[in-house]
Amino acid sequence: MNRLENFHESRNDLLGFLGSILEGVVSEDHLKAGAETLRRQLKPLISSYPFLDLCYVLDADGRQIGTNVVGSRCAPSLGKEGDGEDRSQRPYYRQARDSWGSVLTPPYFSSATNSLCVTVATPVRNDENRLLGIVVADIDYEQVMTLLEDDHRRKAMEPFFKGIYSIFSLGLLVVSLGLAIQAFHSLKQVFGNLEKIADTTPSFQATILLTLALAIFDLAKTIFEEEVLLRKDVRRHSATRRTLTRFIASILIAISIEALMLVFKFAIQDPTHLNEAGWLVFTVVGLLIGLGVYVYLGARAEILLTHSKAREKHQSSLSPDGRRIGNPVRMKP
Repeated sequence: MNRLENFHESRNDLLGFLGSILEGVVSEDHLKAGAETLRRQLKPLISSYPFLDLCYVLDADGRQIGTNVVGSRCAPSLGKEGDGEDRSQRPYYRQARDSWGSVLTPPYFSSATNSLCVTVATPVRNDENRLLGIVVADIDYEQVMTLLEDDHRRKAMEPFFKGIYSIFSLGLLVVSLGLAIQAFHSLKQVFGNLEKIADTTPSFQATILLTLALAIFDLAKTIFEEEVLLRKDVRRHSATRRTLTRFIASILIAISIEALMLVFKFAIQDPTHLNEAGWLVFTVVGLLIGLGVYVYLGARAEILLTHSKAREKHQSSLSPDGRRIGNPVRMKP
């Protein structure tokens, strides 16, 4: 969901950036010269822009002229394919056919690179505005967004951070396993001394150890999922709120169970300390209320931010006299 949200928020900037790369690369003379001339025009793009995976040119009817020009992430065999292929049913062809400027598709899974990509298509027209052809390029979505957001330094360090989080998650998992072993050892003592069944200390000890082991395991699982497996946008508050909510929820579950165990233990063995267990229960309630307030205020703040961005976008699309300027993609009259 974050990737789609980022795309919709950055679509105009992305379209302007990618469209400027393809506009003017192919002219009417290049189209008349044939497929080999078009390949020579497209090859410098692949070498100059590493996020370009695949380039080709279509004629006015949507049929490809010449073979694909491929980047390093594509299989070399793709560079021998595509000549004469009919792409008139593709959405980007239909959009570019009726447009004066470049068009951009939403992110989709590319069979050429097995990763997310977007396709930009730029129509080539003559002086009479007649469509002569369309230049098409498949773009690696992650790379171009990293470049657009100036996020390459953080991306370069991301594998290192994930490795550190993996080590800590593994350490917490080992601690959880050790506590579970101690808990089962306590259970063994309970069942090995049935004649002392009135002594509830080993039972409470096993319960507390098992609960603590489960809480630590859940914490390790949360860290591994949030910081290693999931892709997060650190600039988006919703991602931070989700992570913090999961951490606090894990801690709340552990403390709640521990508080309940202490209430039972003190009620049976030492009622004089029952007040301390009660304060722990109130602490859990306070944490739960605080978490609820944080989630509510965070959600409200994000709604207000979304509305503010929508107003800014609306204002930017109006001329000084209040009239709408128009869409980024201009359609044929």
